[in-house]
Amino acid sequence: MRAIRLRTEYLDAPLGLGTRTPRFSWNCEGGLVQSAYRVVAERDGETVWDSGKVLSSRMLHLEYAGSPLQSRDLVEWSLTLWDETDTPGPPSSSRFELGLLEPGDWIAQWITGDYAPRRNHRYPADCFRKRFRVRGQVTRARLYVTACGVYDAHLNGSRVGDVELAPGSTDYRHRLQYQTYDVTDLITADNTLDLRLADGWYRGSIGCFGPTNVFGRRTTLSAQLEITHADGTRETVSSDESFSWSNDGPLRFADLKDGEIFDARLAPTYDGRARLATAGPTPTAADNVVPRKQEEFTPRLLTTPSGARVLDFGQNIAGFVGFTVTAHAGQRIHLRMGEILDERGEFTQSNFQVQKPVREFGCVSEVLLMTQKPGLLRGELQPTPKQEVEVVCVEGETTYQTAFAVFGFRYALIETDVDVDPADFRAIAVYSDMEQVGDFECSNLDLNRFLENTRWSMKGNFLDVPTDCPTRERLGWTGDAQVFFDTAAYLMDVASFYRKWLRDLRDAQAKSGKVSAVVPYNGIAMMYDATGGSVGWADAMVLVPYRFWKRYGDEDIIREFYPMMRAYARFMIDRTGHKNRAAAASNPFDEYVYEKGFHLGEWLEPEDIRDEVSARSRPSRAEEATAYLHYTMAHLTEIANTLDESEDAALYREYADGAKRAYNHLFVSGGAIDSDRQAKLVRPLALGLVDGATAERLEERLVDAVQARGYRIGTGFLSTPFVLPALTDAGRADVAYRMIENTDAPSWLAEVKAGATTVWEDWEGKESHNHYSPGAVCQWLFDTVAGIRVDGENRFLIAPVPGGTLTSARATFASPYGEVSSAWKRTGTEVHYTVTVPANTVAEVRLPQGEQHRVGPGRHEFTRLTPS
Repeated sequence: MRAIRLRTEYLDAPLGLGTRTPRFSWNCEGGLVQSAYRVVAERDGETVWDSGKVLSSRMLHLEYAGSPLQSRDLVEWSLTLWDETDTPGPPSSSRFELGLLEPGDWIAQWITGDYAPRRNHRYPADCFRKRFRVRGQVTRARLYVTACGVYDAHLNGSRVGDVELAPGSTDYRHRLQYQTYDVTDLITADNTLDLRLADGWYRGSIGCFGPTNVFGRRTTLSAQLEITHADGTRETVSSDESFSWSNDGPLRFADLKDGEIFDARLAPTYDGRARLATAGPTPTAADNVVPRKQEEFTPRLLTTPSGARVLDFGQNIAGFVGFTVTAHAGQRIHLRMGEILDERGEFTQSNFQVQKPVREFGCVSEVLLMTQKPGLLRGELQPTPKQEVEVVCVEGETTYQTAFAVFGFRYALIETDVDVDPADFRAIAVYSDMEQVGDFECSNLDLNRFLENTRWSMKGNFLDVPTDCPTRERLGWTGDAQVFFDTAAYLMDVASFYRKWLRDLRDAQAKSGKVSAVVPYNGIAMMYDATGGSVGWADAMVLVPYRFWKRYGDEDIIREFYPMMRAYARFMIDRTGHKNRAAAASNPFDEYVYEKGFHLGEWLEPEDIRDEVSARSRPSRAEEATAYLHYTMAHLTEIANTLDESEDAALYREYADGAKRAYNHLFVSGGAIDSDRQAKLVRPLALGLVDGATAERLEERLVDAVQARGYRIGTGFLSTPFVLPALTDAGRADVAYRMIENTDAPSWLAEVKAGATTVWEDWEGKESHNHYSPGAVCQWLFDTVAGIRVDGENRFLIAPVPGGTLTSARATFASPYGEVSSAWKRTGTEVHYTVTVPANTVAEVRLPQGEQHRVGPGRHEFTRLTPS
């Protein structure tokens, strides 16, 4: 038996790690059971930890327990496993290197361009340069870089690393990430270090209405190059006022959402000097997967009815655009990127663009924008986001690729007098470099396409932050991130990604315990803070750590974020009770009703059943809010008990039980709920608010409501992930299959039939065409259709549920404990099941007619009669 997929803090051989006591994880290959392990860690050839032979089947989160580690330490660790016969296997090895752990380690100064930023003015990218000599043999060289803005670096003409849009998105008022690069092989005797700095999230156009200068008006950068020689001495080249600077290079404009202007005829002169700038927050390691360039697409050329030329890349993505063309000096290529063609077949950006003032704007304008009254704004307006690039060519060959902007697009409108070939162009997906861990396929090709659409929407929105869409807003809406967590974890390894975002949540939490509905902060505070206490959104502070703990077996997660969860629990409890005094006086469970504050409710149900919301008419959300008070407090009870917080657990249990009674008192009459709104029926079932005969009656009513609606979907953001599980738990998987396979709008597959390659925000397709949230239903494909569920340490539950028109289905999942798969195929009157279980794990296999088997590692096959 040997160890495979060695990870340190969820990362593969991380460089610049931010903890002195990292944890190790692995999977097993060969053999049946891991009976023991031994970890040996070395630093500079000296053993700093030898765990000895430990009798255990443990594979996850083994904490380093050796000699204290310091900044910059490079540790090689090897792992030997013993199998069920107590035979050791060959050792496997990995490594990690610590970053700059102490504030005093960061000696580089902050630098900025030599100009005074003015209001209502946008600036070209800053270009910094440092020339330096190195004498003697170099054994190690590390470049540490961060910025208030976005940067890239070149050393001796070669790109440093492959991280895009570094240092990533955080609330720069609280936390700033840095990156560590191994540049040993790039160092020569004479060296030139070049750094570019653009606006990014710091002062660029961000959020729904494109405010600028959200974090500051002056972009800054800090870089520290440490060079270690063979004799152990170290020299450092750090950013300071000796760096040359200019902003006369080819990148004349660079905005994350609006795009870039690139003049290939220009080159930076570096004829000025950098200024010293006020220091930002002490940089910290992200300990996260980084954004990288991924898949590339070549377009076909369309000519629209109006004669416009449009490049169709065939897949809606978030990423860069690039091309290499032959042109004359001064010729221009203008590209505008969009997701769809309109009903006439013309290029459009109307499904994601809004209007904003051309000049910088403040609170009054924000209110008018939020209330959809742009006509009352003073001055000229402009669309946002623009999603465009303009390139001025050189004589001969011009090559361009976006550097500091990301577009959500499938189509590009091309306007140019250059003679171009579609093969000259490419679209490049850019997203956080998460390992793909899950796959699902079945006999319904449209369903397979929908799964891939969901994965592509995830790719399009998981760029350092789980955003809602890559176009109009590109914001970390908390509700979207929480409802999608389990689906995300089936599709990609999101452990380090979500851990980083949980730290963003902690950064954003107010003293009251409330958090903004959008994290990290992106301006327009009055809107996102006002919606921050909304149930289903704010509950991400509890539900995401809880699901993370269960998915990855990581108790440290709930321990690290328990103070955040406790503060949110207090926020909820402090706001219980009816808003109306008369209602409060007449309700014996008033203290457990949750209604106060602003709640978004069941966001974006289909238009035909959606509540009308206006300034004069705002429906009560006591139903949704009280339901989530119960649901969240029930989760907190389990968390608090696990952490031995018994006093807290008792309080949370009181409110979980009280909210359940209050919910039934208010919304259940005669053991039933008189509604055909799917969300109103799904929610109490899914969140555990009803039991016994009441639950059975609601299940029957839900089935009737779904059938009466022609098996079309009728839920919004909060309940869509629960509707198919609720039907399945009711013993009506047949109805769930009719819903998921339905191609009549509104439905998931109606989008596929309409040609979608990502998931739509709304069921009608009028808004963003790249929202992962409604794709959260894909969890059901993995954990119910294929039946794969993690069921504790080294343990799975495999309970496939064949149904619908499907004749076959298969899923694989590289879980934290190893790759597990489940497949079934119907032939005539029989169903053939195949289950493969990884080494050092067991699985309970439950077949549809109640048959159960406990199986160990390996492939297992069962053939049974088709369930009636």
